[in-house]
Amino acid sequence: MRLGYQPRNISFLEHYQARGWRLKVYSILHHQKPLDPELILAAKETALTILPQPAVTKHHYGVGFISVHRGSTYDFVTTAYWTYETELRFHSFMRPSSGSYRLELVTASELSSDVWDLKLLAFERESWVECVLQCREADLEGYLAAQLTATL
Repeated sequence: MRLGYQPRNISFLEHYQARGWRLKVYSILHHQKPLDPELILAAKETALTILPQPAVTKHHYGVGFISVHRGSTYDFVTTAYWTYETELRFHSFMRPSSGSYRLELVTASELSSDVWDLKLLAFERESWVECVLQCREADLEGYLAAQLTATL
């Protein structure tokens, strides 16, 4: 049975700064799901439990992003950060039910990305290449200023 493709809103929400980290926060919303501020708060709190400290070292830059994806059946949260110049490390979490704000780590067992998550990952990759890798000096402010908001 083919379900068809339904566009989803991908929106930059805010810059989040904590413990030396500077992160872009995005939402990806199924057309029947509203933005959930409590889930966004849970995503930011969970990110702080897995991001390395200190935030800035010779191997990582203290920048990345959080994606809060409210899907048709489950909600997923991804925390990603740039390290070793060209690597994006990320952890994905799933909210087991809409009545809970506890996020369960799924990265180690069944990591997957759907077409909307991949669009955001591709945008962040392009921003990193343009603002950091192709510049004489890394432009982290330019990277943070690059934001995706689209219905795709």
